[in-house]
Amino acid sequence: MAMLFGLFQFKKGFPLQKDHIFLLLINLIAYISPILLLNLIAQKNDLTTKGTYTILLYSFLTAILPEALMNYQVLISNIFVLFGLRSVLHLRNEKHIKAKVFNASLLIGIATLFYFWSIGFIILVFAGIFFFEPKNYRNWIIPLVGFAAIYIFANCFMLLFFDSFYTITNYVEPISLSFEEYFVRDRLFSIGVLSICILFFFSLYLIKFGRKPANSKTIIKIIIIYLIVAIGVVLIVPNKNTSELIFVCAPLAIIATTYLEMEYHSLVKEINIWVFLFIPFLLLLL
Repeated sequence: MAMLFGLFQFKKGFPLQKDHIFLLLINLIAYISPILLLNLIAQKNDLTTKGTYTILLYSFLTAILPEALMNYQVLISNIFVLFGLRSVLHLRNEKHIKAKVFNASLLIGIATLFYFWSIGFIILVFAGIFFFEPKNYRNWIIPLVGFAAIYIFANCFMLLFFDSFYTITNYVEPISLSFEEYFVRDRLFSIGVLSICILFFFSLYLIKFGRKPANSKTIIKIIIIYLIVAIGVVLIVPNKNTSELIFVCAPLAIIATTYLEMEYHSLVKEINIWVFLFIPFLLLLL
């Protein structure tokens, strides 16, 4: 991941200035750190076996999104969304439900401060409440309290450091269904690869879903909802430059791992992995 990050930066050409190098370092850390969290989520919730396929696939899928690698806001937002997902999945142990719902809401609320339309992932919190403890009406109110808390703290920060108020109009971004910005050669390549992966792996995942143990189906449903919400976010964001596709990569990596963990010829599996490895380098040639 670090190598591909450096190659894309070299291709773009970056000035050797202190501020720019510092920003690149933040981008690199924000790009690489989610693999630890994603691996923890996948293995602690029995979504995959104990292996590295998930982080391997995540590395390849994110590496075909060079715009995302240069956008620290979307990268940091993605980290907080993953932390929020982790809190949602912890609801299944039925302990401290309200605290975990509030924690997940806060984390996704923080994600919206970096990238507003990550607000869509609050659906994961409501899905967790629906699946694990829907009868307690207080649980449904807590996410709203969490977002209100984030809005208040954001205003306190703005007033303290910038002497200005963080209004709703400054916070909310418009919806756009225009896809004109995608019609660039390298962007079309990234979108095409991800679209094929989503159609193939998601279809296979749904077929395999019926064979999963009953106690893990609820967690799998949340991952499916995660992918659907991520696609929805991609469709409505106003400035589409493929960086928003980073949100699709984590759930898709978990879903795609099911394919690599299937029992089939080892040579075919090796070829699949080498294809994934080759794709990011092919993008460098475009």
